[in-house]
Amino acid sequence: MAESTESKHFVLFPFMAPGHFIPFLSLAKLLTSQGLTVSFLTTTASAPKLQSQALGSSIRIVPLSLPPIPGLPPGCESTDVLPHTEGKLLFISSHNLSQPFEDWLEQVMAETSQKPACIISDVFLPWTAQSASKFGILRVVFHTTGAMAASLLQFLFTNPVSEIISDRQIIEIRDLCINVDLKRSELPQMLRSEMFFSPHPVLPALQQGYGLGKESCAATLVNTFDELEAEYMKYLEESTGKPAWGVASPLHKPQQGIDNDSECIRWLDTQNENSVLYISFGSQGFLSEGQINALARGIAASNQPFIWTIKDPVGGQVNSCNFLPEGFIESTRDRGMLIHGWVPQLLILSHPSTAFFMTHCGWNSTLESISAGVPMLVWPMAFDQFVNAKLVIEELRLGLQKSGGFDDIPSSDVVENTVKGAMKAEIGNDRSQQALKFKESINEASCKLSIKAFVSYILSLGLDEDK
Repeated sequence: MAESTESKHFVLFPFMAPGHFIPFLSLAKLLTSQGLTVSFLTTTASAPKLQSQALGSSIRIVPLSLPPIPGLPPGCESTDVLPHTEGKLLFISSHNLSQPFEDWLEQVMAETSQKPACIISDVFLPWTAQSASKFGILRVVFHTTGAMAASLLQFLFTNPVSEIISDRQIIEIRDLCINVDLKRSELPQMLRSEMFFSPHPVLPALQQGYGLGKESCAATLVNTFDELEAEYMKYLEESTGKPAWGVASPLHKPQQGIDNDSECIRWLDTQNENSVLYISFGSQGFLSEGQINALARGIAASNQPFIWTIKDPVGGQVNSCNFLPEGFIESTRDRGMLIHGWVPQLLILSHPSTAFFMTHCGWNSTLESISAGVPMLVWPMAFDQFVNAKLVIEELRLGLQKSGGFDDIPSSDVVENTVKGAMKAEIGNDRSQQALKFKESINEASCKLSIKAFVSYILSLGLDEDK
């Protein structure tokens, strides 16, 4: 007989970034649906926003006090309130949460007279392995990237990468069941840089995170669909010797509400089916003046309908709309919509008028696009986005690449021709059919089965420890 989950306590601890909070919250909701007690740990500054996002669930948001970090203003405890150049300070200094975390664990165990069943921690928080070991609690690693990115990064960060990469333009990754050739341009930027081969402040923490994720975890969870990246899920199991589950939940179009009546949705209602290009670079993807100018000129010349959401960089007084070419808004007003700030992205992607998504290929945006059955034009900017782009274009055949790199400025002609090419029937239809195929292959039942199997496995390990 399966053990009851009643009163079983799972602790979730994400890295302090919106792209990590989102999949951790989704996982927390799946776990509470299994009758588990779930504590979601974060910093004091991030707790109120996460509490509002967890409304309607039984997730317990636990704020921990982050000691001051030299070089960061007080209260800057998440990457979305920091310039992209300063996010590494938060990453490097996250271990300052270890003492507040352990103090909280001691308090919980004193109050309940039992240990949590497990700690599910971000691969970016390697120091949680020591805390879990100190209290004899099982630790599970959660990769908020996809399985391909998790596999390749684990391989690179747990092997002598300077020898693997060296000055090669093609990096051959051969290990167990994976056989991948990466162009140097498809590596995360820090691995292409000469800085990597000299002391780099981020490198030791990444090596520790992926190393501990490989060697000292009870199981591995990945923010993906098993149907999407089966080969890489198999690799993670084989390389760690522990089970791995994809626990991404299919993203559904939101129910009728205020967002459904937003101006951009009303505008989409007036457009032809499969005619609109949606452009967004995520919550922290900010384009430079040259990039915005080139992108705008290419979009204008393409004559394609579009929705483009532009966000301003954090930590400055820059209005990114000022970088648009003179006359752009007026000349495209009859076929385009420019939005300065937030948009209901999943509603836009789910709308029948949306044909393609121009994206930075952040993993959450990629999963939303796949869930909605929308193919992509990709412009990866940083870290895992280059690997995600390779997966989307070459392995899944769900997209085309327009550009790549945080500093890359494509010519307006490249933008124009790529957009026109995507909208052509022979290319657009092929990618759209692929996108719909993957949309239909993922289902909620599979995700729920994975969660049930994971919970059963963890509880069985707990029973073994009790004997």
